[in-house]
Amino acid sequence: MVKLPEHGDTRGQGGAETGVVQTPREFRRTIIGIYGTAFFSLSMVPMSSILVPLWMVKMGASPLWIGIAIGVRSLLPLLLSIHGGVLMDRLGTRRVTLVVALVAVALFPAYALMPWMAAIIILQMIFGLAQGLCWVGSQTFYGYLLKGQAGQAGRLVFFSNGGCFVGPLLVGVVVEFAGAHAGFGFMCLWAALMVLFTLFVPSESRMGLEKPAPRWRDLIPRAQDYKSALRLCLIPVVTMVMAFTFIRIAIASVQTSFYIVYLGEIHMGESLIGLLLGMANLIGTLTPPLIQPLARKVSPLWILVGATVGTTFFMTMTPLFSTFLPLLLLSACYGAGVGLGFPTLLTLLSKAVGEGDQGKSVGLRTSFNRLGSLIIPILMGAIAEGMGIQTSFFVVGIGLGVATLLTTLWARRQPDLGV
Repeated sequence: MVKLPEHGDTRGQGGAETGVVQTPREFRRTIIGIYGTAFFSLSMVPMSSILVPLWMVKMGASPLWIGIAIGVRSLLPLLLSIHGGVLMDRLGTRRVTLVVALVAVALFPAYALMPWMAAIIILQMIFGLAQGLCWVGSQTFYGYLLKGQAGQAGRLVFFSNGGCFVGPLLVGVVVEFAGAHAGFGFMCLWAALMVLFTLFVPSESRMGLEKPAPRWRDLIPRAQDYKSALRLCLIPVVTMVMAFTFIRIAIASVQTSFYIVYLGEIHMGESLIGLLLGMANLIGTLTPPLIQPLARKVSPLWILVGATVGTTFFMTMTPLFSTFLPLLLLSACYGAGVGLGFPTLLTLLSKAVGEGDQGKSVGLRTSFNRLGSLIIPILMGAIAEGMGIQTSFFVVGIGLGVATLLTTLWARRQPDLGV
């Protein structure tokens, strides 16, 4: 039998314990479910980021409209991620994650069936919420089942980045050789596998965490839940995590929007585009084991700063090159920054909040994620419309560099930051 405190049990920050014991087989099933959801949830973003912008280019959309379509993917998650995280704390993470994963399965055929601008915008909004809450669910599974262990965070990122390596590569090949309609069908299958791995995670009742039956009024966001989530920002570590989260996802949203458009402009094939996105995620998968040795020599703050500066710099340099090998090297360096920074953010956040706030804290972080990924594609589209795509990379990169500097200066002045 395996007692969960040894392997990421439900022992909270305050010491509360559910007393759940799992057999080794049940524990393996739980781990497979958590890492499987990480593999199939986050990877939907870079996969759809190959499909949708190139689909819109074929539809004749302008850079601004492409930016709007990519940006609105983050609108509903921005407004509802906190509520979704609260629902997971209240009704059960597994239950909520299953519902949103099934929604994602149903969405992808609709893209191919409704190739109109208004339909794409609406579908992007719904997809953004469904995918975002799938990823919130995976992180919340980690938060309350594996309790913020740094080693487990590295493995979570290993599998999430592994999905982000394999997924874009496969969908790029499918689109190049079978067309966009086949690509959307492949995405439908990918989302179905997210459903399957969610079923591997034990239900809350099995974990000794009884949750009330869902009621219709639970679906209505409550102002008190948002206030409670925002109060977490009174914790200095949480404030720092949210600031770096915004910067990190802002530069990532460049990769999932006009990075793809730029590669299309220089006539890079879909398979090579998938390989470039996949390379970043492959390197991001391999670098998390370096965090623990680094943490013995430097503080997590400087790991975050270095990773953030690196990702911003290497993505900003993209328009200076138009051949595959230099772009592949830049993509690999960008991925190294992601692989160092993201697990550090996850570990700091999960340790800073209690067990009952895990879903809420992930929802809050996702809201900051979505704020960045809502603003940047639209801003970049507007800049690209007037000044060109290459210039938009440099303007956004300089702005995020300044934001990183200001955040670092603020963090160094916090005596009780504890990192």
